[in-house]
Amino acid sequence: MTPWRRLLGPVALAVALAGCTAGPESPVTASPGPSPGRLADPGLFAVDSRVLGPIVIDGQGYVLYRFDGDSSAPPRSNCVDECTARWLPVLVHGELRVVGIDRQLVGNLARADGTVQLTLGGWPLYGFAGDRMPGDTNGQDHAQGWWVIAPNGGKAARAGGPAD
Repeated sequence: MTPWRRLLGPVALAVALAGCTAGPESPVTASPGPSPGRLADPGLFAVDSRVLGPIVIDGQGYVLYRFDGDSSAPPRSNCVDECTARWLPVLVHGELRVVGIDRQLVGNLARADGTVQLTLGGWPLYGFAGDRMPGDTNGQDHAQGWWVIAPNGGKAARAGGPAD
């Protein structure tokens, strides 16, 4: 299967599951690598969710999150050790396809364990182990500190509501 077809399938699935549409694309030189327990295609995609408005998904269509306990200025992850069993850091490996997200908002940070994590608007990015299928948002408002991330790095809000 060509890389394009492998990427298009998950994105199309996520669009269908979330009632979403994607925007224009922009290549960057960082990429999310496989998260523990989940193999991710290298990509960040902005899509429109009927429930949460604009959100960010990975190349497989899984929703990405940010954590209030982290810092965006400077970017710093405070999800370490046992936390990473549930909240899967999106790791940087090679080239990343970015669609519908301002490339200048995409960056990375060095984690204490020596890995490099992808950031958006300075916020470290995570997948949630409790999301079993592309489009699931089971981590939204988890422990009043975990939020689906919006394409601008803010917290996704209910469609029509204010975003952070």
